[in-house]
Amino acid sequence: MIYLIGGPPRVGKSTLAWMLLDRAGLPGCPTDALVSMLQRAAPEHGVRHGTHPDKAAPAQPFLIEFIRAAAEALDDTDPEDGYVIEGDIVTPAAVTAAAGLGLPLASVFLGNTKLTPEHLRAAPGWLEGAGDATYREIATWVRDQSTALREACAVGGHVYIELGTGYPQGLERAYSTLVG
Repeated sequence: MIYLIGGPPRVGKSTLAWMLLDRAGLPGCPTDALVSMLQRAAPEHGVRHGTHPDKAAPAQPFLIEFIRAAAEALDDTDPEDGYVIEGDIVTPAAVTAAAGLGLPLASVFLGNTKLTPEHLRAAPGWLEGAGDATYREIATWVRDQSTALREACAVGGHVYIELGTGYPQGLERAYSTLVG
């Protein structure tokens, strides 16, 4: 099974991925590695880090190929075999496209429509040296992205879990959604 975790930055995707890695003993990869590789090795494709609105679109064909390759590497005789892929380029559209290939997938999308600049400041090293305006701008962007993601999940029939209230419980619910 390929476990896909999507959502905007700073909402809990990596924390959920680590839960799967620790509890279920699964290997995995953040999509940041894929984005970094493409940004450096193939800049002509326009895949790059950042908060630009079309970030996921140029990465989608590469992400789907990565998902397909990970699925092909699974041991069909081992029902516990799996791989975790998490990142902000994992979108409902990408999951729908990968599912259309008949790949063994479980997915969940995380959001936080209540994220504040103070939450962002609590992340060590993230936005280091940024001013108050940047923290406010990014917090607003994440809240807006979370709202749009929730709507896209509703339309596409994907699971969206809001982590703006009850963060630990929401992560447990997301974990159960993936492995249950």
